Amino acid sequence: MAVPTTRPIPTSFAPAQNDAEGPYVRVIGKAVAALDAFLEGDGELTLTELARRLAMSRSTVHRLLATLERHQLVDRAESGAYRLGIHLFRLGSAVEVRAVLGRVAELPLTRLAERFAVSAYLSVRDADRALCLVRIDRGPIMATTYQVGETLPLHLGAGPLVLLSAMPQSEVERVLRQARQRMTPRTTTDAAGIRTRLAEIRSSGVAYAPDDVQVGLAAMGVPVHDPSGGAIAAVSVVALTPWFTKEHSQAMSSALLVAAGEIEGQLSPR
Repeated sequence: MAVPTTRPIPTSFAPAQNDAEGPYVRVIGKAVAALDAFLEGDGELTLTELARRLAMSRSTVHRLLATLERHQLVDRAESGAYRLGIHLFRLGSAVEVRAVLGRVAELPLTRLAERFAVSAYLSVRDADRALCLVRIDRGPIMATTYQVGETLPLHLGAGPLVLLSAMPQSEVERVLRQARQRMTPRTTTDAAGIRTRLAEIRSSGVAYAPDDVQVGLAAMGVPVHDPSGGAIAAVSVVALTPWFTKEHSQAMSSALLVAAGEIEGQLSPR
């Protein structure tokens, strides 16, 4: 079995920040480090390989594995190596993905909203509409629509358009065959115009939607990707349309990508 090159995990197993942030149980830290080690490579590790990666003695790692195996957090492959166990799948299945997204997005969105004095949003697809999971208002002007828990059609608004652009083309065409709501005179409702907007979003990675949800307000958004590269959400902001000058737009698109990257970092295996 090929063993990837990894940095040894420190034997101190100190918390990520510092002990002043709260109590820390070292043995649990060791167990978590052992489970994290399986995220690299082909998913199977021998006792010797795991001890080397953790920079711990074989006897200590053996005791950890025996306890983890008893609770079905690891199990044995036919080769005798260890792999992640079924109980981790049960735990993962109990996690509400949307709730996790909302939690990890709140801080990056707050920083984004406060830096530019705007409203910041996290949107996810809900059937053929976009659902607002998180909204942070820090600007002088706030949109009256799209509160947390509310939805918008996928063909208007930066966040919804980002989600639509990430869908397979067959799904896009199915959505475009449906009746399309016009919220303002600037809303693009013709199928050809929407396809053009989606092509621009896929090319640039950024959506810009002026005045199509509420006259006088514009939105800009980017996708949030899961570890496999699929777009699972959109981060967007809303401000007065005249605010989006060339300079502001460039700064905002960069900041949106940073915020999306921070959320993606929280979703990726460490």
